Amino acid sequence: MSVQRIREFRRALELAAAERQVPTAHGIGLFADSVPSVYDANYLSVEGSRPEADVLAAEADLVMERFHHRRVVLEQGDDVTATALIGHRYVLSTHIVFEHAREPDRRVDTSMVQEVEFERLVPVRTATTIAEPWGSEEIARQLNDAKRLIMGAIDTRFFAAIVDDRVAAYCEVRSDGRTAQIEDVEAVPAYRGRGLGRAIVQHALDRARRAHDVVFLEALADDWPRLLYARLGFAAVDRRDFLTRFPHPLTRLQLRTPRLELRLPTVFELRQLYQVAQAGIHDPEFMPFETAWTDGLSQPDFLAYHAAQLERFNPADWELGLVVFHEGRPIGVQALLAKSFATDRAVTTGSWLGREYQGQGFGTEMRAAVLTLAFAGLGAERACSGAIQGNTQSLGVSRKLAYEHTGVATVSPRGFPVPHDNLELPRDRFQSPVPVEVEGLEGLLPLFGG
Repeated sequence: MSVQRIREFRRALELAAAERQVPTAHGIGLFADSVPSVYDANYLSVEGSRPEADVLAAEADLVMERFHHRRVVLEQGDDVTATALIGHRYVLSTHIVFEHAREPDRRVDTSMVQEVEFERLVPVRTATTIAEPWGSEEIARQLNDAKRLIMGAIDTRFFAAIVDDRVAAYCEVRSDGRTAQIEDVEAVPAYRGRGLGRAIVQHALDRARRAHDVVFLEALADDWPRLLYARLGFAAVDRRDFLTRFPHPLTRLQLRTPRLELRLPTVFELRQLYQVAQAGIHDPEFMPFETAWTDGLSQPDFLAYHAAQLERFNPADWELGLVVFHEGRPIGVQALLAKSFATDRAVTTGSWLGREYQGQGFGTEMRAAVLTLAFAGLGAERACSGAIQGNTQSLGVSRKLAYEHTGVATVSPRGFPVPHDNLELPRDRFQSPVPVEVEGLEGLLPLFGG
């Protein structure tokens, strides 16, 4: 009976906290689009019977195309399905559900623990997140906002261990009036090893037991807190399997100019970008690209090309196709590519814009963004570019950015030769005409051969 109560509690909370619900053939997508990088707020939840793993993986791909990550939560753990999803590049994290069943093995002093407002925890939560290898101010903001979604969905109280007037550990208690969940137990790194985890959970448990006949929490099956919870009187009663396909590390990289944002897109954004390309990039009579990719353009091929580009990215031979966003909508692509970058320190650029966005200076702005990444971020020494003669817009951007003409080659995009101007920009000649912010590059340099 208590297991069912816990499941009903959790399901009601999940539904109430979600900003968007999408029923699927075998589950329900629960999403908070305001915090897209928070995996715990954006996933496909599956209860009861489930299909073959390839069907479930395809369902997750479809319902989660607005996100870089994929997550499937098997609300009742399932070894067979979990193992099969691992074969689809998912990583398994099993959560054990513990219900409080007996008195703790011993009691400790909890006089340092007090109830606090969530806002008092925000600075320490933010600092802890930023200190993580994957952390950033934006991720910290999203995690804090995700917590506020929980607070808006259910009565939530926060408790903190205060040491030297500082928050040293904290947790929360969620309540529906009958059932309580202790969640987000965390000790600040500088205060770990002092027994504050036991103190904070014991205090929260004492408070929760006053008004609830079922108190539970969750812990990772392979992490040490489960041993602490057992000593505090919790017993394992259920299991949930979290399967996550993590996004490519390069999705963390973002470039910003006064009008544009450049980053890797989601599948949903790629579909939008395809519509931009389909609406027209150039006069059909004139092919401005070395490869005539706009002839016979199809959405499956368009999506597959961008997916393959990321799949084959490696330090010796890489192509970074950043999608250009203006006012939140994709308008084109600015690519940066290199071979043997570690030794040659040379990059090449390529780009396109939808016709309705041409002639507004976006081409210069987006090229300046990737050149800033190349020179200031990656340590490139020169940047190469070029254009088929007659492509006045591309050549105009190169002139504005002080490229030097280095010769003429011949290319055959439609089977007959046309002249192609080769251009080069040394590092010391580059001055960006617009301010450029590069975010998320930390830790990514080895991917570029840097």
